Amino acid sequence: MLSKENLVYIGYISRTHSFKGEIQISLDKKIVSLTRGDFVFIKIEGHFIPYKIENLKGKQDEPVLTLEFITDYDTAYTLVGKEIYADIEEQLEDAEITFIGFDLVDKQLSTIGTIKDIMEMPQQIMLVVDYNDKECYIPLAEDFIDYISLETKEIWVDLPQGILDI
Repeated sequence: MLSKENLVYIGYISRTHSFKGEIQISLDKKIVSLTRGDFVFIKIEGHFIPYKIENLKGKQDEPVLTLEFITDYDTAYTLVGKEIYADIEEQLEDAEITFIGFDLVDKQLSTIGTIKDIMEMPQQIMLVVDYNDKECYIPLAEDFIDYISLETKEIWVDLPQGILDI
């Protein structure tokens, strides 16, 4: 069952793209991998309305989406400026296997190490990385992640100072 706590802000609808109801979104954080068949949630008057992605094209940071039930310009235009969310739990389930083997790169420290495991703890998901000859557990938290590159298999993070010393 979907919980509002599982939704993570990923960007907003920047403009309409065609008279067929396509919309262009501007991603603020590239922590999700959108694909055809996934759902995005548009915040409308305080409610998170799910829309299924029928087609996806364009740039990685500004994709153009065709959403189910959005078939004309006028409907698409009413959504411009609205925030878009994704179900982070679903994204993590899809990505859990692929994150193993990714390099974890910190803004300050450079490459920390390769992710060797992902552990689901009661409160959150932890990345397991060897750093300075010891096993470190790093929370997979939206606030820490700057960018995830599927092509180069890297997760760019900005970790709080001292987190690797715990």
